[in-house]
Amino acid sequence: MNGRFSRPGAAAPPDATVIWVETQDEALHFIDGVLMATDGLANVRRKYRVEKGRKLYKLYVSPQGVEDVLALLSRAARYVPIGEIRVEG
Repeated sequence: MNGRFSRPGAAAPPDATVIWVETQDEALHFIDGVLMATDGLANVRRKYRVEKGRKLYKLYVSPQGVEDVLALLSRAARYVPIGEIRVEG
């Protein structure tokens, strides 16, 4: 992909809420698919941090969609492993 369509290292939009989700690499694809159907409510990043051996992946969520995304993650946890969910800010 060329530079017109991507901005490596780009910061979150100033009004985005960051949600960290503990999950596994394979489950992230399922979560991404679920959130892609929400018409821009959230954006899954492949960026993660490791805390005590657990991977927490970063999601950017529109402020008005935080509750909806949390509900979707709760339902997705029936099908894929999702641990801690942490909302920043």
